[in-house]
Amino acid sequence: MTLVSTPTSQRPRALSHQTLATILSHPLGTSVHELDFEPDILGDGYTRHTIEIGSDPDGEPGPVVTTLVRYRPEGSAYPTRGEDAASGGAEADADADAEWSQRPALLFVHGMTDFFFQTHVAEHFHARGFAVYAIDLRKCGRSHRDGQTWHHVTSQTIYDEDLSIAVSLLGAGHDGVIPVGHSTGGLDVTMFLSRLHAASQRGDTARAALHGAVRGAVLNSPWLGLQFDKQTNFIIRHIFPLVAKVAPTWHVPGGINPTYGRTLHVSENGEWDYDRYYKPLYPRPKQISWLVGVSREIDKVLSGNWSTGVPTLLLRSDGSSSGRSETDASGKEVPVERAFVTDTILSVRQMQEAAPKVDPDCQVHVIPGAMHDIFLSRPEARADAFAATDEFLAGVVGQE
Repeated sequence: MTLVSTPTSQRPRALSHQTLATILSHPLGTSVHELDFEPDILGDGYTRHTIEIGSDPDGEPGPVVTTLVRYRPEGSAYPTRGEDAASGGAEADADADAEWSQRPALLFVHGMTDFFFQTHVAEHFHARGFAVYAIDLRKCGRSHRDGQTWHHVTSQTIYDEDLSIAVSLLGAGHDGVIPVGHSTGGLDVTMFLSRLHAASQRGDTARAALHGAVRGAVLNSPWLGLQFDKQTNFIIRHIFPLVAKVAPTWHVPGGINPTYGRTLHVSENGEWDYDRYYKPLYPRPKQISWLVGVSREIDKVLSGNWSTGVPTLLLRSDGSSSGRSETDASGKEVPVERAFVTDTILSVRQMQEAAPKVDPDCQVHVIPGAMHDIFLSRPEARADAFAATDEFLAGVVGQE
């Protein structure tokens, strides 16, 4: 399947308006079932709804939007609003409505320079009784708009608004919500839930309602430590914040090794076909103010003063590597074998060490031969990840 991107300037047909203020004034009020959805680039069974949030707190062109992607194959639940029922009439529709609402919702949250495209993951968990949704956060993937800096926020806390809206909508329409965060998304899910948990303990009833709708969390190779050498980490933590005050848009030197993308995409050496407009092999430039914001969020986790307050599973590889490439006999640059069986982006040691600070009871499952995105690993590691997550989710939702 070849995915074709939608121009970011095209106005979506399925659109609503939500803000953090409206959500907190009536948490779990509006249900996701009240929204209109339109066809998505992922094809049959996949639809999306765009939520207009408002102006950008970082001052870039707006309005900013966030996008919910839903997987609901025909016949599994009620059809998209405005469509004719496939069969069975009103009674069948009512049964399908009830079945769909009774499913716990999974909410997939992508990482840096990323978007949701993992159809095999959606279909796996749908078959196991979950309602599968994903979110493309503001300025990311489907939610990027002309004039905006890709994936840019000066504070990761800004994403709390996107996630609060999603949790409220899904929590009002389903039997609980379980966020599944990858990489930076894992960091964002961790601190979003931790802030909700802390607020609920202080008597914030609105945020307590949102936290109460969350039944657990899954972290897929979360970014929980600065994976650089000591000198670089010192510069990021102590020098970059000073630079960001006078030159916030200065581009951070270096970047992610493109070897990771080469291990993933079918056009290179990988298995997966996804839209490289949304997830390019060479990550887009990042501003120094963005990296400072990430560093501060990581330091909050490492302080040990926070907890998700829900059952939490952390999935990681059994090893990290530098993600080097080599030249084959034809002269083509290809990833070394180790790049296909390790995390070439983050430090798995840092994930392991940080896990108790995510939540005191955080479960860690180590997957031999896994890549950075655990669910994009080779079949054996991928099967291990699915099995571990299935077992965890069954415990969370009380399945037999």
